[in-house]
Amino acid sequence: MRFEYETIRELYRYNSAVRQKYLRAIWKLPPQQRYKSRGGSFPSLVDIYMHVLDAYRWWFISVYRNGKPFEEYPIGQRFTKSEAVTETYAVDRLIQKTLREVGSRGLSKTVSWRGRRPFRIPVRKMLIHMMEEELQHRGEMNALLWQIDIDPPVTGFDDF
Repeated sequence: MRFEYETIRELYRYNSAVRQKYLRAIWKLPPQQRYKSRGGSFPSLVDIYMHVLDAYRWWFISVYRNGKPFEEYPIGQRFTKSEAVTETYAVDRLIQKTLREVGSRGLSKTVSWRGRRPFRIPVRKMLIHMMEEELQHRGEMNALLWQIDIDPPVTGFDDF
């Protein structure tokens, strides 16, 4: 399990580094491009990016820590780069703290959600789901950036 845990941690470090590249790429765009509704899973590139952060907050606070509900980032809010940077670093700290708490022995533990649709999930699956969640939205952002003739910050794991 130690190897599996270290692999998961390495993938999370990679996602964090690539997330920084998307943050910079999105805020290099003119405001009208950054905040324009593009008909994706969330309206704008900023909304999709902030949703990725929200997803980590929900899984790692509300589910893993069985924490209190928190306020999601409002869709359509014109976040400044400074605000997005602050939130990105806060989520990165949350991710690293959670991974330290889980450790290699915690991968097999199960966490529960008692909300509207209760469920139980092994921590291992939760962590892998979050990698998949971010990759899905990163692909979506790539497609939206290509639609406006912007090359996304594509980075392979071996480049990291």
